[in-house]
Amino acid sequence: MEIRNDGETIGLYERSQATEIERKKREISSAEDLLAEIHRKHGEFTVRWDGIRKEKVIKDSNNVERGVIPRRFWERPSWR
Repeated sequence: MEIRNDGETIGLYERSQATEIERKKREISSAEDLLAEIHRKHGEFTVRWDGIRKEKVIKDSNNVERGVIPRRFWERPSWR
């Protein structure tokens, strides 16, 4: 799912099933300041689930980790 700021794509947020899109939009909105700051410092990024660490990891276009989405911004998945 694309993350956009003022019409510009700044990143991609996890692969999403249709049933999860609204929840993930709310998560993006909650983490908006963090994501904008990472984009400002490091350019486009991706957010992906790391199943081993159980975290939503933010990496830049060179695959360098730049942060994680804090758990306080997560919402319960629909399958739970």
